[in-house]
Amino acid sequence: MAEAAAQSGTTVEALKRELIDGYHMLGHAGLGLGLLANLTAHVPGSDSFWTYQLGKSVEEVEIEDLREVDFALNPVGVPGNVNPTLHIHGVVYAARPDINCIVHHHGDNAVALGAIGSNLVTFDRNAARFHNEIDVIEDYDNAHRIAEQGDAIVAKLFGKRALILQYHGVIVGGRSIRDSVISTIELERSMGVQLKAMAAGNLHTMREEEIEDAKSFLTSDLFIDGTWDWRLRAMARDGVH
Repeated sequence: MAEAAAQSGTTVEALKRELIDGYHMLGHAGLGLGLLANLTAHVPGSDSFWTYQLGKSVEEVEIEDLREVDFALNPVGVPGNVNPTLHIHGVVYAARPDINCIVHHHGDNAVALGAIGSNLVTFDRNAARFHNEIDVIEDYDNAHRIAEQGDAIVAKLFGKRALILQYHGVIVGGRSIRDSVISTIELERSMGVQLKAMAAGNLHTMREEEIEDAKSFLTSDLFIDGTWDWRLRAMARDGVH
């Protein structure tokens, strides 16, 4: 793991610190509260990823709670009790080297949109970040146990980076911790606005050229890093560290 981290320009300690910020950021946004949310990070070139021990809520996670596991959830180094459904993350990381961080949560808006089988519509610039990169999964190939649904999720994720899991929530993949966390928070907000608009009338989508312009900016490092830094400042103002 350390060798892979060095080759990718990422130190393990920096990765762990950013993971902690990511957990707290999700909690500050009201996402992932409780025991069933997931945020994991994979260092490119490695066959393992980092997570936290089962029993904590995201806003409670600290450095000492972090654990490294391989794609089959076997501990790497210090043993720990991690969520068994993270087997899905290992399957995704093995199949998608472009994804280095995964977030899963059961936010109200994600669950509500999934409950009616609807996908995100590009009704505004914020929603445009997921244009052609989000879908709804309803069929898990009869894998009723959550931990066994990885293959179906990977297949549905082909060419995309987010899925609305009907009856379950949402899963978001990104190129980095910052990308995944910021995109996840913004996705939940867009879903909430869409649900309000759907209740008021018919949705209208943006023009294609406007969608591409918005998507290019909102998925850029400039926007992701800037929004991450703003959320860190907002947490500091609220006494979250």
